[in-house]
Amino acid sequence: MRKLNRYVLTSFLKPLVLSYFAMTVLVLMAELMERLDKIIAGKAGGMVVAQYLLALWPVRSMELFPIAALLAALFSLGQLSRHMEITAAMAGGVHPWRVVSPLLAMGVLLSVLTWGLGETLMPWANRQVKILWDVQIRQLTSRRETNFSNVTASGAGVFYSIGYLDVSNGKMENVVIDRLGSQGPQHQWVAQEGLWTPDGWKLFKGTERFFQNGNEMTGQKTFKETQTDLVEKPEDLVPKDARPEEMNLRELGQHIRRQKMLGVDSRKAEVERYMKTAMPWSNLIILILGIPFSFNKRAGKVRAVAVALGVAFAYFGLLQVGRAVGLRPWCPPLAGAWMANTLFLLIGAVLFWRMRSLS
Repeated sequence: MRKLNRYVLTSFLKPLVLSYFAMTVLVLMAELMERLDKIIAGKAGGMVVAQYLLALWPVRSMELFPIAALLAALFSLGQLSRHMEITAAMAGGVHPWRVVSPLLAMGVLLSVLTWGLGETLMPWANRQVKILWDVQIRQLTSRRETNFSNVTASGAGVFYSIGYLDVSNGKMENVVIDRLGSQGPQHQWVAQEGLWTPDGWKLFKGTERFFQNGNEMTGQKTFKETQTDLVEKPEDLVPKDARPEEMNLRELGQHIRRQKMLGVDSRKAEVERYMKTAMPWSNLIILILGIPFSFNKRAGKVRAVAVALGVAFAYFGLLQVGRAVGLRPWCPPLAGAWMANTLFLLIGAVLFWRMRSLS
C-alpha cells in the first residue's frame, strides 16, 4: 500500500510543480504587460520592476496554488485512469477513496502552508507591492494629511481612542486613553479635548478613573484640566493605512476591536478576517471537487484544463459574491466569507460519495 501511495503522490507532484511555475510565469508576465505603460511612464529601472514582480509572486500564489493542485490531480489521476492502473488497483481490492488519499493529504498540507504564508509572508509582500508600485514605479507624491477622524493608536503600555486628531496643532478631541497593566486597564482618562505640551498631553473637561485586578474600578474624579505624563507625540498617533491584506489575523482582530470601541462599522474588516481563514482551505476543497472528474478514462489534457479553469472561475467568482453578501446587514460576515467553501465542499462530498460505485 505504501508503494501505491508513493506512486500516486509522485504522479501528482510532478504536474503540480510544473503547473504552478507555468501559471506563475504567465500571471506575472500578464501583470507586467498590463502595467507596462505606467512602468514606462514612471521610468522605473529593471531592478525595481524585478523587485515588484518578486513581491507580487507570493500574493498571486494564494490563488494559483488551488488551480495548480486541481490541474495536477486531473492530469495525474486521468493518466492513471486511462492506463487502467486505477482499475487494476481497485481489482486488487483497493477502494477508490484509498487511491486518492495521498492527494487529499497533499491538499491539507497545501492549505496549512498557504495559511502560514498568509500569516507571515503575505502582509509584508502586500506592503512591498504597494510601496514599490506607488513610490518607486509611479512616483506618486501627495501632501501629508494632518487631520484624522476615528483614530486608534497604541504607545508604551497605553491605548488611545481619539475621535478627532489635529497633528499640526497638537490637538485631539473626544479621547479615551487607557494605561494597561498585565491584568487589564490600570488608569483611564476620558476627555473632551487634549493639547500637546513639552511635558506631555494636557487634557480638558473629563474624568479620570483608577482600576485594579483587571476591570475593578477603585475610584474616579472629574477635572477641568489635568497634566498627564503621556509621552506619545501627535505624529506618533497618526493612523497607518489599515488595509486587511497588509495585516495578519491577530492584527486584523485588534483593528476590529478598536473600530468597535470608536463606534465605527467594522463589518468589512470582519468579512476580510473570515476570508483570511476561508482562502487557505480552497486547496483542499477544490481538490475534493475535482478528483471525481479525474476517473473519466476519456478525459484528455484539454478537458482537464477546461475543467480546472471552469472550477477555478466558479469558485473565485462565488468567493467574491460571498464577500459582497457578507457586507449586507442581514448576512453574518462568517456566512458570507465561507459561502463558496461551504457550497463547493457539499458538491464535492456528493461527488466523492458517488465514487463508491467504482469499487
